[in-house]
Parts: sequence; structure tokens; C-alpha cells
Amino acid sequence: MSKGLKITGLIIMALAVIGVMGYFLFFYEKPIDQKALNEFLKGQPIIDVHIHVSKGFEGNEVYGKGLKSGPKLDQAKLDWFKNAFDQNNIVIGLSGGPVQHVLNWMKEDKRFWGGVSFPYNQLNETDEPFIKEFLTYEELFILYDSAGFRSMGESMYMYYGIHPHDERLDPYWKIAQEFNIPIGIHTEGPPPPWLRDEKTAHLTKKEYGNPELLRPILKKYPDLKLILFHFCGIYSDEAIQLMKDFPNVYCDISAVSYFMPKIFWEGAVKKLFKEGLGGRLLFGSDYMTTIRGHIEVIYSIDWLTEKEKRDIFYNNAAGFLELTTEEITQHYKSVEN
Repeated sequence: MSKGLKITGLIIMALAVIGVMGYFLFFYEKPIDQKALNEFLKGQPIIDVHIHVSKGFEGNEVYGKGLKSGPKLDQAKLDWFKNAFDQNNIVIGLSGGPVQHVLNWMKEDKRFWGGVSFPYNQLNETDEPFIKEFLTYEELFILYDSAGFRSMGESMYMYYGIHPHDERLDPYWKIAQEFNIPIGIHTEGPPPPWLRDEKTAHLTKKEYGNPELLRPILKKYPDLKLILFHFCGIYSDEAIQLMKDFPNVYCDISAVSYFMPKIFWEGAVKKLFKEGLGGRLLFGSDYMTTIRGHIEVIYSIDWLTEKEKRDIFYNNAAGFLELTTEEITQHYKSVEN
């Protein structure tokens, strides 16, 4: 064998070794013991702070096979979520989306704590039926006073190139404080290209997802209850500082912790606990079909104690949402079997 071929062979072998080591270092994760997880979940209620409400979509393999647009397809999606809640002990889901669908979901199942996502955009199919981009204070008041809406979000202003200080968003902050309801805020960059809406992707301003931009809003509305969605991404340090300065700011680790290897996000979660903020980490799933997967993510963080995991799944949110003793007792009772 010539010297050149030998060198080439050594290079290929070295690259293969590096590739295998890289896989186990960056991507391999120990399989979840489903039997142990099921045992852990017995009698454990879960609050999901990050559910998206929308119409049903044609061609969806999960819930809409063979169905055309319309009430049956919408109902199929709602039924899928209700079943997922049943299977995973979800007792409350903070659920944002178009007004009409939110009303329908809340009417059918009280576990959905519905609210508006904001602002709406007529280019976004998930906002159908589209009413208007921004709701007024008076319109929001009716929804939260008379219709019984109980949450708000996810915020979509970053996706549409709207700065969080835009005065058209002021009614949302005002209503949220007035009714003492939580708001889910998108505080990271946009999702990967394959998950983006092509019609609105050109409007996105990644920098508007920086949690630091929320500081003036929190100073104006000091009692706002915010959930920073997707903590442990690019703005983790800013999120931690904001949480240290404002006690009503919490977070979830949805999406980032599910779609990315643990080595990329676990350090930020460790830092959150090191800073004494672990009690403000909430459970959220974000994407449809990922509820169980996100539960597995929390359960598989081996340096968390069992109590800390149970706090993330339920107790932290129960305090944040100011649940009564009666509500908490009922939640545990509902998942006894």
C-alpha cells in the first residue's frame, strides 16, 4: 500500500472515531425507562403553560386523516388534545389562539385556560378565523371579564416585526395586570427554517425576542405575570437577570430542550437553579404531539431531585397561578387512577 493511501486510511479512521465520539458526546441520550416514568406520574398532576389553540388542518396525520376543513376537523384536533391531557395527567393547559376556537375549547373542557395570542396576522393560517390584528382595551375587557378568558399568549410580535414597546400592545399589558392573568412571551429567536411560516418569515425580528426589552414594560406594569417561553436558548442570561429583578417572571424550557441535544441547553438550566430561580421553572410543551416528549425531558434531567421535578410539573405553576387549596386537592384527586 502506498504511503498516500495509508495516510488517507488513517484520516478516514480518525474522522470515524471523532464522529462516533461526537455522537455520544453531543447527541446520544440514554433511553427513557417508560415503566419508571409511568410509575413516577401516578397521581402526579401536570400544568402545561404552553398550548396553542387553532382550527384543524387538512392532511394532519395525527388527528385529521381523511377529514376536510370545517367543524369535524376542528373537533378532531380538540379531541386529540383532550385525550393527550387525559393520558398525561394535564389538569390545566394555558391555551392561546383565535378567539372563536378558544371559546369552543374552553366551553368543551374546563382544563383549557384560554386566552388570546397577540397580535394576530391575516397571513398566518393558525390565526383563522382572522378578526383584526390588534384588539382594543374594550374588546379585551369583554373577553376577560364576560367570556372568562384566563391566560394570554403566546406573544407573536417578534414574528411580525413589531417591537414589544409598540403602543398597540399596551392594552394587552394593561388587561393582563388588571385581571391578574399570566402572559406567555416568546423570548428567543425564531424556530428553525423547516418550522417557520413561509408567508411571515420575512417579517421576523429575532432581536425583539430579547427578554431585556420587557424591562420598561414591567416597570410600568409591575404586577404583570410573565412566562418567558423557550428559556435556555440564546437569551438565557438576559432572562435570568430579568427574573432576578422581577419576582413575577417565570419561564419554561419548551422546544429548545426538546429539539436540541441536552449539551446545548442543560447548562442554562443548571445556571437557573444555581441562581436560586429553579422554583420559577414551569412545564410547557408548545408543539402539538410533544407533550409526552417534554415530560420525558424534565424526567430525564438526572441531577434534579424528585421534588424539583414534581415542582416543575405542577407545584411551581400552582403557586404562580394562585390556585386555591380546593383546586389543588381536586387536581390530585382527578389523577389518582
